[in-house]
Amino acid sequence: MKSIKYQFLVVLLLFAATAQSQDSLAQLKKPRKLDVFPAISYSPETKLTLGVIGIKYFDFRKGDPTTPLSQLEFFTVYTTAKQLLVEGRWEFFTSQNRWRTRGEAIYNHYTDRNYGIGNDAGMLIASQTDDTKDTLNYLLFKADRIKFSPVVLRKIGKGLYLGLQYDMETMFNVEPVPDAYHFLNADSSRLTQLPVSGWRSGAGIQLLYDTRDFVANPLHGSLVEFNALHYHKWFGADYEYARFMLDARQYINTFSNQTLALRGFVSIQTSDGDIPFRALSRTNGHKFIRGYFRGTYQDFDLAAFEAEYRLPFWKEGEPTKLKHVWKRLGLVAFISGAQAFHSGDEFAFDRFNLAAGGGLRILFNQSSRVNIRVDYAFGLQPNSGGPGKRQRGLYFFLGEAF
Repeated sequence: MKSIKYQFLVVLLLFAATAQSQDSLAQLKKPRKLDVFPAISYSPETKLTLGVIGIKYFDFRKGDPTTPLSQLEFFTVYTTAKQLLVEGRWEFFTSQNRWRTRGEAIYNHYTDRNYGIGNDAGMLIASQTDDTKDTLNYLLFKADRIKFSPVVLRKIGKGLYLGLQYDMETMFNVEPVPDAYHFLNADSSRLTQLPVSGWRSGAGIQLLYDTRDFVANPLHGSLVEFNALHYHKWFGADYEYARFMLDARQYINTFSNQTLALRGFVSIQTSDGDIPFRALSRTNGHKFIRGYFRGTYQDFDLAAFEAEYRLPFWKEGEPTKLKHVWKRLGLVAFISGAQAFHSGDEFAFDRFNLAAGGGLRILFNQSSRVNIRVDYAFGLQPNSGGPGKRQRGLYFFLGEAF
């Protein structure tokens, strides 16, 4: 969650960086190799944040116009609270889409929140840090995190891919941030029974159906992704469990270059014992259910939906000039909801925690349709931020949420 008072300074910096990045018809034919801009922000958790965010493009198409550009997204920041985040995500395509690889590699040294397990974010903790006393519905903790999740896919039909994937994550040096804290309700003590540190390592299959016209910001098309992973001591894991996930997205070109983007998501975990904190099915901050901090709602299983309407002011195929920088802008509105549950009999349509919001888009690269994303979202659940408090968030990133 971001501090709005300081974040609007970032909008001006990003807008200025965008204004200097002008596309031309020649660049539409020969795409730019790199998009990069400064990542500067402030929040109470991180203090001042300085770094870079960007996309590196690779052209493996060999003249095939049906093959998308390959890209590597990177994000590196350091905060004055002595936190470090280094993240990379990639999606590479070979000619005629015969093969593709996707995944992420992450190192974080940062402060995170543990809301416990459940769909109500009802855990209450009284904490004291230095001279500050507060009542929270989460426990702050520091940790180091390493994650590596590659996928290799082979095309088996039109828009259809099948492949293998590996997922590894470890958290270590875990320690609570408060100098002292105690639980205010009996159920909150279950938080200490939720394992946080340790290794999770597993492998499985991914089935992918992808007909999007643009990977970064589709105008129309579909994306359906099914994952089945098994985590076992054979792979070096400290925990044994299975995970099944279905992520379905539809992009509808409603009018001109406007898009209605829809998403449905289901994640199910099966285990005879405990599973680690980061393996839970959970809301996920800026990329998934904006308006709630990541993990506000988490359990073995999760069901969620998102809908977003994208209204760009720029036109496809018409290059923009510096004096027409307002044509690089666009607006979006979105609504979403998620519910966490431990078994299928707990699922109910009236248990979704809803969120809504809107945002500004600034066209960064016309050939790939990549936007700078500035979103503000409200969690509509009245107790998500503690008794009688709603969560909200302001987000700055490169590329769409989904």
